[in-house]
Amino acid sequence: GGAFARGVSYLFDIQVKTFNLIYDGENLIAQARTGTGKTFSFAIPLVEKLQKDSVEMTRGRAPKVLVLAPTRELAIQVAKDFKDISKRLAIACFYGGSSYNPQIDAIHNGIDILVGTPGRIKDHIQNHKLDLSKLKHVVLDEVDQMLDMGFAEQVEEILASSYKKDCVFNPQTLLFSATCPPWVYEVAKKYMRTGCKRVDLIGKKTQKAATTVDHLAIACHWSQRAAVIGDVIQVYSGSHGRTIVFCETKKEANELSMNASIKQNAQSLHGDIPQKQRELTLKGFRNGAFEVLVATNVAARGLDIPEVDLVVQCSPPKDVESYIHRSGRTGRAGRTGVCICFYQRKEEEQLRYVENKAGIAFRRVGVPTPNEIIKSSSKDAVRFLDFVPVTAVGYFRASAEKLIKERGAVDALAAALAHISGATSLEQRSLLSSDAGYTTMQLVCSQEMHNLGYAWRTIKEQFGEQIENHIRRMTFLKGRTVYHLHFFYFVVLQPITIV
Repeated sequence: GGAFARGVSYLFDIQVKTFNLIYDGENLIAQARTGTGKTFSFAIPLVEKLQKDSVEMTRGRAPKVLVLAPTRELAIQVAKDFKDISKRLAIACFYGGSSYNPQIDAIHNGIDILVGTPGRIKDHIQNHKLDLSKLKHVVLDEVDQMLDMGFAEQVEEILASSYKKDCVFNPQTLLFSATCPPWVYEVAKKYMRTGCKRVDLIGKKTQKAATTVDHLAIACHWSQRAAVIGDVIQVYSGSHGRTIVFCETKKEANELSMNASIKQNAQSLHGDIPQKQRELTLKGFRNGAFEVLVATNVAARGLDIPEVDLVVQCSPPKDVESYIHRSGRTGRAGRTGVCICFYQRKEEEQLRYVENKAGIAFRRVGVPTPNEIIKSSSKDAVRFLDFVPVTAVGYFRASAEKLIKERGAVDALAAALAHISGATSLEQRSLLSSDAGYTTMQLVCSQEMHNLGYAWRTIKEQFGEQIENHIRRMTFLKGRTVYHLHFFYFVVLQPITIV
């Protein structure tokens, strides 16, 4: 009943495939993509089991369930999901950067389900405040990320306090991960009873990134990136959609979130921001207080933010797992989303590496055109009109009538919509490089060309040296074997007319 109260009306693939195994007490390694309803796949059966076993509500009782998560944000989200489906059980969440006192109070009052990060849980064990000897179920969530963040040793120390070698009464152990590095199996061997079950919803040959995501790539020099990101957000997400932008550095995150090119409200999230503020920022984003979250790696994994329309990656990620998890922020739980990766020409090899490892194919697209920006902006502006109270309209009626007489109804409304949308000045950009002030033109040839030298010579012969000097760059339309193709693009500084 609790799951349905939360708005869960059907189970996702991983929940169906793991429910009985978990409920029946089996040890499990589950490999699943980000954004597939993973948390509920262990939360629902564990809550059912605890409620069926009718937990004694004694003060100071030791936890029966321990969930370890790599980040504070994921721990908070997992604890929230448990609370949403269980009102009777005592659920606590321990993580670093927060006060010890409320956590010690929770231990004294008694805990049924404990969710936390390895560092803080280990602190409480060492201070002899936390007793994990009564554990019946242990969940390691985002195991590969815990390994990446250097938590392997702490996790093993925590588990050592709850497990006895080759004991049949060791806790049921559940490992969830998008990838399964060797350490996962080492931990499994050490702490799991024999006959551990494995559920793999990814497989070796299928793509590892979320399947409901359209993966796009835009070539863009870093100097143009902020302006182009503003246009991309407008066209692919609009003023009413939700967007996460991932970048490499804290400085970049701060600068992008303050950049005037992004018309929507934006805030940044990174390691220098105090923990309390980070939680408020995430809460605001979930509640729709602002539309664009600009984040560094700290927010790349584990955040369960619903209904994200667009993910923007400022450059190809250094490791593919990070891309899989970042793209998983959109296309969540069956929704279709868009993930756009910016890259410079020197990063093309890196982009291809991500494609091969993640099992996806980026669709190379140009920057949004002025027409696309106008179309999206005007649609947004019209939606804004729906939010204006009827009482407010009355105050502007006289001014509107005056404007209609002076400018005409269509021109007056068009100017008002342009101002509302913020799309009052638009730059022409190259579809090849995203550079401002360039026009991309397509030339179709009747004969096959084996290399670009023929193309340059043809331009010079047909249009003269003056036109040729304005061309910045030329490339064939598609494919890497140029002799198969007849099309190429070229970029000119000023628009030209070809008669």
